[in-house]
Amino acid sequence: MQKPRKPLLHHLHDYFFPHERNNYRPHLFSIASVTVLVIAILVFEAGYVVQTKIVFFRTNFLASVLPGTLVTLTNQDRMTIGIAGVTENSLLDQAAQAVATDMATKSYFAHISPDGKTPWQWLDQVGYKYSYAGENLAVNFTDSQNVETAWMNSPTHRANIEKPQYSHVGFGTANGIYEGKDTTFVVEFFAAPAVISAEKTIAVGTTAAKASSLERTSTSTIPEKVLGTQTGSDSAVAPHSTGWLAFLLASPLSTLITFLTILFAVVAIPFVIVIFMRGRTQHPNVIFGGTILLIVISVTILLSIAFAGPVLLPSDTQSASVYMGLSH
Repeated sequence: MQKPRKPLLHHLHDYFFPHERNNYRPHLFSIASVTVLVIAILVFEAGYVVQTKIVFFRTNFLASVLPGTLVTLTNQDRMTIGIAGVTENSLLDQAAQAVATDMATKSYFAHISPDGKTPWQWLDQVGYKYSYAGENLAVNFTDSQNVETAWMNSPTHRANIEKPQYSHVGFGTANGIYEGKDTTFVVEFFAAPAVISAEKTIAVGTTAAKASSLERTSTSTIPEKVLGTQTGSDSAVAPHSTGWLAFLLASPLSTLITFLTILFAVVAIPFVIVIFMRGRTQHPNVIFGGTILLIVISVTILLSIAFAGPVLLPSDTQSASVYMGLSH
């Protein structure tokens, strides 16, 4: 007579927790299980490396998922302080993409191009009439969450993200070489359509390090009928992928670290339990398997973070702001 199959809960109990039925040796720490998990970790790490060093640089994949993800992250940060979110605007996307492409092509990282072109000239070029405008830059991208966090940790970038006057945002990305390394340039334009006159000012964040921001208010006064065309459905379009899948794909480091952190907890909890229950009479394969898994997970997390590299921001001694009147 065929033996009845064990319920799923029994299998899970045997796999994760020490008890009399599994002789206080969770199957999680068996040689077969440890081997499978180590291979799985290496596969995930390889996938991360391939995505950030091959897929991002050789395809337009990043451009399709990053902007929508950054819009979501930007609006989350704005709503946290109680201000309205911004809408992705196709004209700002065009301007941001032109800036990113120019920086990647000419291998520079600054608000002002080598030929003297300002951010506002890029906005003029695509025909966006604004009353307020700001620009955030980043380089050495590997993860959208890291870029947003770096911007939020910088007062000048954060001021752009949290400026209540802005209603539109646009993003551009381009791959190129900067300081001898393959990298991804990210450009973020904020703006509000021109409505009333305002004092013309410009605030420039430093361009000496890996990210910088720029802000401007303009005196342009645009008739309401022109504004209607400018901010209509043709320009206020969000063409990029959004949602949880896009976030995972545009945030490979965050996704990998989250997975490894959960796996570390899943391994560490039964490992501590079995050590506590067995005292001095530990099973060698449990100690070996648990130790190997925890070491492999920890090393993989550290290597992934080191491999990605930080989105560097100006130090206090390097940063500077310049305010000057400009004609539009």
